[in-house]
Amino acid sequence: MKKSLFCILLIIPAWAWAAPFVESDVTTQTVSGCGVQIDTAAKYDTPTLNKACHIDISGVTVGSHSIKATFFNVDPVWGRSESVFSVPLAFVRPVSVMPTAPVNLVITPP
Repeated sequence: MKKSLFCILLIIPAWAWAAPFVESDVTTQTVSGCGVQIDTAAKYDTPTLNKACHIDISGVTVGSHSIKATFFNVDPVWGRSESVFSVPLAFVRPVSVMPTAPVNLVITPP
């Protein structure tokens, strides 16, 4: 019991500091993953999370962006089938405020 509680308490801060994500609605179909395109970059594949697209956008640069996604399914007989792109989501990453550097560093006796 104590180990379970410790594990849960250890995971909670990870949720609090998680990156920003873009998520889709859950689909009722069986899907293998999501195809993601941010701005005009090449599309890449990412796994689904509980039958929904869950896309980490922490790596985007400051400024305006557009993201769109697809669901895809890989069948051993028919190969890959993919939906059309979603309606693009426009978002803006704001400028991060950097803290100033510490000043007047000195050595103090113990």
